[in-house]
Amino acid sequence: MKKFITLLAITAVLFSCQNDSKKGKKHLPASAGTINNFTIVTSNSFWKGEVGDAIRKVFATPVYGLPQDEPMFKLVQMEPKAFHSFVKKSRTFIQIEQNDSITELKFIKNLHAKPQTGILIRGKNQGEIIALLHNNATKMRNTVQAVELTEKQRQIRRSPRDTKNIQETFGIDINLLFSYRTAKQTKDFIWLRKDIKNGDLNLMIYQLPYNTIKKDSLTIQNIVKLRDSIGKAHIPGAVKGSFMITEAAFSPFVKSTTIANLPAIETRGIWDVKHDFMAGPFINYIIDDKANNRQLVLEGFTYAPQINKRDYMFELEAIIRSLEVK
Repeated sequence: MKKFITLLAITAVLFSCQNDSKKGKKHLPASAGTINNFTIVTSNSFWKGEVGDAIRKVFATPVYGLPQDEPMFKLVQMEPKAFHSFVKKSRTFIQIEQNDSITELKFIKNLHAKPQTGILIRGKNQGEIIALLHNNATKMRNTVQAVELTEKQRQIRRSPRDTKNIQETFGIDINLLFSYRTAKQTKDFIWLRKDIKNGDLNLMIYQLPYNTIKKDSLTIQNIVKLRDSIGKAHIPGAVKGSFMITEAAFSPFVKSTTIANLPAIETRGIWDVKHDFMAGPFINYIIDDKANNRQLVLEGFTYAPQINKRDYMFELEAIIRSLEVK
C-alpha cells in the first residue's frame, strides 16, 4: 500500500512538472536583499565615469526632510560577470551595458527570482545611456521605491500588532508592527511609539473636519500651525513646559499624493521641542476622506540622535501607506 501511495505521489509531481513546462511556467527562487539596497550591474569603467555619476544622481539623491543627507538607496555595484548565483536573487537591480545596435530601457519582472523588478538599459554610447537615465529618472526611482515599500509592508505583516483600538476610534485598518505601543489615546487622537536603541519611532493619528486644510497659498503655513497645536496639546518634551513644534529654520516640503486611493497632502520636515534640545524628521499626511466628512491625519516622526534615520522614516511611511479606510 505504501509503495502504491508513493508511486501516486511521484506521478502527481511529474504530471505537475509536465503541465508547468507546457504552460511555460518557470519556477523561481524567492528574491532577497536588504530594504533600500539597489544592485547596479555595470562595468567598473562605467561606474567610475560619467555613467556612474548619472546613476548616483538618479538613485542616490538625498531623501528630503532628513537632518543629514542620506541617499534614497544604498547602491551596490558589480561587474556583469559577478552577477550570478545568489546575487541574481536581488529584489531590485539595474543592468547597464553598451550595445552597438540597440538603444532601449526596459522594466523586467521576475527574471531571476520572485518578486523581482529589474531595469535594463542599453545604448550605443555613454551619451545615449546617460540620456536614458536622465529622462526616466523619476519613473525608475518611483518604481524601485514602490517595490521596497511593498516588501517592507510584507515584513510588517509577518509581525503584526493588534489594531482594534485604531479600528474602533477611526474606522480604519492599518498594518502595524507588534513593537509599537500606545503612548496616549483620547476619543479622537492616538499616539503610538516604538522604542529603539537610541530613541524612538512615533505615529500619530487624528482627524479634522473636512476641508480644514486647503490646497492654496497658505497650505504650508496652516499645516505648521496645525502641527504645533497638536504638539502642544499631546506631545510633551522631557522638560516641564516643553512640547513638539515644527522647526522654523527648515522649510517643509509639501506635495500632493494618494493614500488609500484618496487624495492627500504629504509634508516632510523637521520637528524640534520648544524649550528643549530635541529634534528629528517627520512625515505628515492629510487625507481627504470626503465620504466620512473629515480629513484624516497620519504623521510619523523619529527621534534617533547621531544615527541615520532614512530607514526609520521609511518604516513609518510603509505603515501609513498600508491604510485602508472603511
